[in-house]
Amino acid sequence: MIEEASAVIRLTFPSTNEAEIIRKSIEPETAATLRYRSKVKVFRDRESILLKFKAKDTTALRASINSYLSWLISLVNIYDFLENQK
Repeated sequence: MIEEASAVIRLTFPSTNEAEIIRKSIEPETAATLRYRSKVKVFRDRESILLKFKAKDTTALRASINSYLSWLISLVNIYDFLENQK
């Protein structure tokens, strides 16, 4: 049985500014996950965001990745909507 599972996801954005705004928006969720079966750390590297996942098992890893990707899709949609309102 797998005792620990991990993954790293890199998402690249059109600009450093957009990457930073999205990183700051998703970061509060990382504090909320500390009490669950997975942990996530978020970093920005120029125009990219790195998400580093660690989980107790593959089921928890999959659930965590799915949650973060869902939130990130929503954040990008909101960012795009607001940018188009300018």
